[in-house]
Amino acid sequence: MAKSRIVPTWQNAIVVLSGTVVSLIIIAGLQWGRPVLIPIALAILLTFLLNPIVKKLQILGPGRIPAVMLAVAAVGLVILLIGGLVVQQVSGLVAELPQNTANIKAKVRTLRQLSSSPLAKQFERMVAEISSDTVLPFSATGLPQAEVQKQNLPVETDAPSSGSVGSESTLWLGLTGYLSSALEVVATLAFSLILLVIFLISRDDLRDRVVVLAGRARVAVTSKALEDVTERISRYLVVVALLNGGFGLILTAGLFALQVPYAFLWGFIAGSLRFIPYLGPWIGAVCPIAMSLATSDGWFQPLAVFGFIVVVELVSNNILEPWVFGRSTGVSSTALIISAAFWLYLWGPLGLALSTPIAVCLMVLGRNIPQLSFLYLLMGSEPALNADMGLYQRFMLGDEHEATRLIIQRLKTSSAEEVFDEMLIPTLNFAKRDVLRDQLSEEDHKLILDGVEQSLRHTDEFRATKTPINEKPETITPADEIGPTPVTNRPVNLLICPASDASDFLATEALRQSLSPTHWSVERTAVETLTSELVARVALDPPSILVVVALTPRGLAQARYLCKRLREASPQLQIIAGRWRLKRNEKMEREQLEQAGASFVTTSLVETCRLLNSRLPLLIQERSISSQTRPAPLERSSEPQVADIPAGGCGVTRLES
Repeated sequence: MAKSRIVPTWQNAIVVLSGTVVSLIIIAGLQWGRPVLIPIALAILLTFLLNPIVKKLQILGPGRIPAVMLAVAAVGLVILLIGGLVVQQVSGLVAELPQNTANIKAKVRTLRQLSSSPLAKQFERMVAEISSDTVLPFSATGLPQAEVQKQNLPVETDAPSSGSVGSESTLWLGLTGYLSSALEVVATLAFSLILLVIFLISRDDLRDRVVVLAGRARVAVTSKALEDVTERISRYLVVVALLNGGFGLILTAGLFALQVPYAFLWGFIAGSLRFIPYLGPWIGAVCPIAMSLATSDGWFQPLAVFGFIVVVELVSNNILEPWVFGRSTGVSSTALIISAAFWLYLWGPLGLALSTPIAVCLMVLGRNIPQLSFLYLLMGSEPALNADMGLYQRFMLGDEHEATRLIIQRLKTSSAEEVFDEMLIPTLNFAKRDVLRDQLSEEDHKLILDGVEQSLRHTDEFRATKTPINEKPETITPADEIGPTPVTNRPVNLLICPASDASDFLATEALRQSLSPTHWSVERTAVETLTSELVARVALDPPSILVVVALTPRGLAQARYLCKRLREASPQLQIIAGRWRLKRNEKMEREQLEQAGASFVTTSLVETCRLLNSRLPLLIQERSISSQTRPAPLERSSEPQVADIPAGGCGVTRLES
C-alpha cells in the first residue's frame, strides 16, 4: 500500500496565505474595474439569455450574423416600446399627483383619529413616564445637558445671504450631476450592447479558446462540460425572465381590474424589481399600494390591492417557482444572501440585481468543472455530507438523539433493511476503519457503539408501535408443497452469529429488526460465546439456517474459521456469510468463504434479507418433510422467551416470537 505523503505545516501556511492574497487582489480588481466589468457581466448574462433565440433563428435559415442582428433588433424594439410607455405613464403620474392632495389628507386624518383613541393615549402616557424616568445626565457628546442646551441656543449673525448667486451655482451643480449620471448609464448600456453583439457572433470562437485554455488533452470533457454549463445558465435566465415578466403582466391586469391608475407602470416596476433578490418584491409591492392610498376615496381599494399582491406572490413563490425550478435554484439561501451583500457593496444596485444570476453561474461551473468543484461545495443547496457520513459524524459527536431522529424519519418512508444498510451499517464500518487507522480513540469508538445500540433500541420500539399487534399470521404455500393443505406459517428458526467484535453484534441486531417476526424466530449468539460452545449448540439443536456476520474491514479470518468449524459439525446446515459493505477483493473473499464452508456469501444487509426471504418457502417445506419423518419434539411454551447472557458468560441470546 502506498504511503500518504505528509505535507509540512509551512507549505500549508503558504498555500493559505497565497489564496488570501489572490482573493484580496480579485476583490480590489472588481471594485476598481467596475466601470468596465459591469458592462462585461451584463453582456455575458444577456448573451446567455439571447443565445437560445439566436439558435432558433439560425435553424430557420439566416446565417449567424443576420440571426444575431434580428434577435438584438427585436429585443431592442421591445425595450424601446416598453420604455416609451413607461415614460408616458411617469409623465402623467407627475402631472396628476398634486391633484390627489385631498385624498392623502383624508387618509392622514383617519390615521390621526386612530392614534387619538384611549388605548393609543394610554400607550403614549406610558412611554412618556418611562422616558421621564430615564433622562441621561450627559448627552451623546459627553457634555452635561445644560451645556448642550446653551450651545444649541440660536445665535444672531449679520452675515449677508448669498442671494441668487448661490441658487444659480447649486442649480448648475445639480444639473451637471444628473447629466453625468445619465451619460454614465447610457455609456454602460451602449458598451454592453456592443459586447453583446460581439459575444453572440463569436460565440463558437470564444468557446474553442476556453476549451484550448483548459488543455488539449481534455478537449472532449471540457467541451461537453462547457456546453452543459451554457445550456443550464441560459435555461435558468430565460425561465427567470419569463416568470418575472409574467408576474408583471398578471399584476398589471389585476391592478387594471381594480381601477388603479397607471397599472402598466406598477406592473413593469414590480416585474423588474423581482430581479433584485429579497428587497425587490417588497419595493415593487409598495408602489401600487401607495398609489391606491393616494387616489382612492376609501380603504377598500388599497386593501384589495394588498390582498391581490399577497395572493400572486404566494402562488408564484410556492407553486410556480418550485414547479419550474424544482425544489430550488440549486444555490443555498446562505450563499444567495452573501452574494447579494457582496455584489451590492462592490457594484451597487446593479450588482444586487446581478447577484443571483452570478451565483447560479458560479454554482453550475463548480458542478461541471472539477477544478472549480469547491464553488459547488460552498454554494450548492445539496447536503455536504452523505446520509451515512452525516450519521457517523453525529454519533462521533455524541448527538445520538439527532441521529435517532434521522433514522426514524427515514423509516417512515423506507424499509428497515434499506435504512440500516444505507445508514447504520456504514457507521459501524467507518468506526472500525478509523480505529484501525488510529484516527479514532477507544473512548470515541465506545461512544459510537453505545449510540448505535441506543438508536437500535429506539428503532425497535418505533417499529413495534408502527406494526399492528393483532395482525393475523399469514399462510405460506411452498411451490412444491406435499399434501392438500397449506403449511401454517410457524416461524423458521434462524441463528445469527457475530464473527469477532461488538460491531458485528450490533449488525446482527439490525438484521433481526429487518426480518418479519411472523416468519422468523431469530436467535443471536453473544460476542463472548466460544466457537466450541456454538458448535455444540448447533449439533444439539440445528437451526433451519445460520448467518455469520463479519463487517469490513477485517473479520475475514474469524468468519472463515467459524464457517469451517460449523460445516464440519453440521454438513447439511445452510450457512450465509455476511461480509457487508465489501468493496475490495470481493471475488477472492467469496471463494475463500465458500471453500471454508459457506453456502452463500452476501455483501450487504439488503442482499442478506432478500436471500433469506427467497429461501423461506423452501425452508418451510424442508421443515415439514423432516417433521413427518422424525418423532415430534417436546412442546414449547407459546409465550415469547428471552434468555439473557451475562457479560462475561458463555451462551446464546435467545429471542423467540
